[in-house]
Amino acid sequence: MDLILDLKTGKAPGPDLVPAEAIVAQPRWWAEILAKVFDAINSTGLIPRSWKEAVIVPVHKKGPPADPENYRNISLLSIIGKIYAKFLLSKLFHWANDSNLIGHEQAGFRNNYSTTDHMVIMYHLARKYSAPSRGRLCVAFIDLKAAFDSIPRNCLWKKLERWGIDRRLLWLITQLHHGSSARVRLTPAGNLSNEVPINRGVRQGCILAPLLFNLFISDMKLFLNESQANIHAPRLADFRCPLLLYADDAAILSYSRVGLCRALKIFAAYCKLNHLTINHGKSKVLVFTRSRKTYSWKIDGVQLEQVFKFKYLGVFFHYNLSWKPQIQYLLNEGKTTLYTLLQFFAADGASHIPSALKVYHAKVVSTLCYAAPLWAPGSNLTSLGTLQNQFLRRLLKLPMCVSNAAIRLELRIASLETVIWKRVFGYWLSSWHRLPDHYLFQCLWRDDFVNPWVGKIHAKLLSIGISPADSLKMNLRSAKSLIEQRLADIENQHNLARGGGVCSPRHHGITPPLGLPSYMSSLSSVPHRLAFIRARFNVLPSNLLSHRFSKGLVSPLCVCDGKTVESLPHIMFNCPLHSIARTKFLGPALLRLVGRPVESHAALLLQDTDPSVTLQVARFLNAVISHTKITKKQQQHQKLIGQL
Repeated sequence: MDLILDLKTGKAPGPDLVPAEAIVAQPRWWAEILAKVFDAINSTGLIPRSWKEAVIVPVHKKGPPADPENYRNISLLSIIGKIYAKFLLSKLFHWANDSNLIGHEQAGFRNNYSTTDHMVIMYHLARKYSAPSRGRLCVAFIDLKAAFDSIPRNCLWKKLERWGIDRRLLWLITQLHHGSSARVRLTPAGNLSNEVPINRGVRQGCILAPLLFNLFISDMKLFLNESQANIHAPRLADFRCPLLLYADDAAILSYSRVGLCRALKIFAAYCKLNHLTINHGKSKVLVFTRSRKTYSWKIDGVQLEQVFKFKYLGVFFHYNLSWKPQIQYLLNEGKTTLYTLLQFFAADGASHIPSALKVYHAKVVSTLCYAAPLWAPGSNLTSLGTLQNQFLRRLLKLPMCVSNAAIRLELRIASLETVIWKRVFGYWLSSWHRLPDHYLFQCLWRDDFVNPWVGKIHAKLLSIGISPADSLKMNLRSAKSLIEQRLADIENQHNLARGGGVCSPRHHGITPPLGLPSYMSSLSSVPHRLAFIRARFNVLPSNLLSHRFSKGLVSPLCVCDGKTVESLPHIMFNCPLHSIARTKFLGPALLRLVGRPVESHAALLLQDTDPSVTLQVARFLNAVISHTKITKKQQQHQKLIGQL
């Protein structure tokens, strides 16, 4: 029953066309049937053929469509077959865990491990060994070509048998793989290619595949550990660390050139023995050091390129440990994504601010904050914050006279710097609380080298009035809550201090909203919403606004009498030029203002407490903008005639 309830819906079905929704809808009915089916399979080893079949859907990534290398393949398997594979996975996981087969160097597809963990370890070792004069850490980043798809299955089964796996479990796993095949979806209509037998590699898309692959290469560390002294493996407290693995992403480490050359020979021998192919073109060497020097590196007699920066697990590492390449990469990625998002937002029918903000948080913020606990403490985050400010300003179409703090107050969005530091502190706290289950982090905290990364986190905590030592004594949830609330309070105080001024809702006396203002959703008409936004921020097109931008060259007086300043209250309540629109749209709303102080009238109409009033005001303001545009065109036309 639990296996069925854990199913994820919204996924494409496999060759048997049974969707997950059909199974989840009647879990008890399916549980009784599948229990009998699984018992029969466990007894006989006879697995339905459809469970072994896969439909491969090629998804184009980039580059020429005619090149097969430019596609990422998605494998669609039987949902019922996936349930059985998950049943086998639970048994395989417990055996592998009890046998302690997968070493600390492997972080891929493991609970309590992440890509950031390995990057923090890498950064710590690079700092440690490049700190002394003429010190260095040499790292070879090895790319294994189609590693998951190329491992010989017989070799995998023999390894599992040698390590003492339960024979029946091994038999069932081999039966699930025996006779597996795939067909490629050729057209959107679902036309399939002829069936192709698959005799090598773990099954693509199968839940067993990651653990089976990790087990297959789990003996890689033994080859390198036998020669720890000769390969000059870096030390993390009392742990020698010649290798870091994230699934098939391998990083070989040594604190000397000679040591890395020896380690590469050992690694090449392991790959040859286990039928793994090294992709020499994508494999690189990076030497962390103070000086920019190049050396000759070879593996299997093939030259490896030495680079001065390398993208490891999604983050650019630089030879001198500068994070400028990473920040520049994030800026480029962020600009591209935001440009696409703004283009889509401007399209007809797509101009919905709440949706744009959801996409922004899901796509842009997640990209800009990826692995932030690693690079943020040692980086200047101003440029990333500027990217966010530009996006929000363009989203609301507000001029530069409006402060970024006022925009964040209106949208109730924290600055990107605050979001990033929340993630940094959250990761730092969780790394401490994960120590019992994370041996490498235990070594990291015990290591005698004091990493500046930790010092900068401590300094930031102290700057917001929180003791690092005291926060570590608290439970994880309480510590996170305390820090996040402190950051939110500081952010709010900053925005309130800088989010006032003439061009802000607070100028009218409008109270900052507690959440995203309702008019962002209720005003479905784009012109109405923009007019309302401009009025709230006191930047409605007028002679007064032109006066501000022209530094006094344009008169701020309204053309209605040439004596009164064309302020927002004048436009909304007094200007005779807009009397018709005022009567048409604001009549009922103005009745509510009777007896209220005159200076509060604009705030009451723009506060957005009643959607019907908000709509009336927005229609009136839109009519004002249209009238202003027509008047300006007429004035320009008359001026042109006068010149002629």
